[in-house]
Amino acid sequence: MTLACLLWFNQGMAKELILATSKSIPPYIIEETESGVQLDRVKAVFEHAGHHIKKVIFTSNKRSELLLQQKKVDAIINAPINQSTIFYSEPVIRYQNVAITLTSSGFTLNHIEDLRHYRVMAFQNASKFLGPIYSDMVKQNPTYYEAINQQAQLERLYLKQVDVIILEHRIFEYFNQLYLEAGHYSSPVSYHYIFPSAPRSVGFHDEHLRDQFNLSLHELFKSESTASPAEARSSNSSSTKPPSTKPPSTKPNGSKTNSSKTITPGHN
Repeated sequence: MTLACLLWFNQGMAKELILATSKSIPPYIIEETESGVQLDRVKAVFEHAGHHIKKVIFTSNKRSELLLQQKKVDAIINAPINQSTIFYSEPVIRYQNVAITLTSSGFTLNHIEDLRHYRVMAFQNASKFLGPIYSDMVKQNPTYYEAINQQAQLERLYLKQVDVIILEHRIFEYFNQLYLEAGHYSSPVSYHYIFPSAPRSVGFHDEHLRDQFNLSLHELFKSESTASPAEARSSNSSSTKPPSTKPPSTKPNGSKTNSSKTITPGHN
């Protein structure tokens, strides 16, 4: 049976679904508008399979997992890995953490260990999420700091109060766009891809619904890639422009010029 026939058959058993997801991770998940790069894609996949999203619950990752175990939700976004009770979809999107420096600094970062020589400001709990090599680097770096407010990371970098900031690629671009629109001046920055990308899947308690989701995901986005920005560059060396991560209803406010790692923001 073809994918199209399977999807047609599944649409005859349409369901009203309840999803759970973490609180806002713009531009991936935006609670205020129930939208975002990742959330919109998940909704589109379910709708293509003939289902309707009745409700999206924004809560902690821990509570999302509990709601799935109790079958009070049909699926959770950003499902925790390696849980035997969860049926995982194929990756919907990939996150890409990066080290970002001012291009004018001329810093070269080829390995995580190189960070120990610089003033580093990372996202909260980065030392727990980025692996043992990163954790060891943190122990060797007395100027290492983690921030709750990711907008503050940009400000400290542009003011040259830190040498390196660590955050997710698209999240940086989202907040950088807001920073520019607020009238702040920024400087050209360089991305250093020293971290592996992280696939993000949807978790289910129902294996059949998971299979429907995978079929729909393949059918709907078969001509697109879920690759991270770094992987996209590796597979297409002629592309120098990262995926669009503008906040809703905004216009580009800068231009990109590079080798594969430098972006030159505009300013108001």
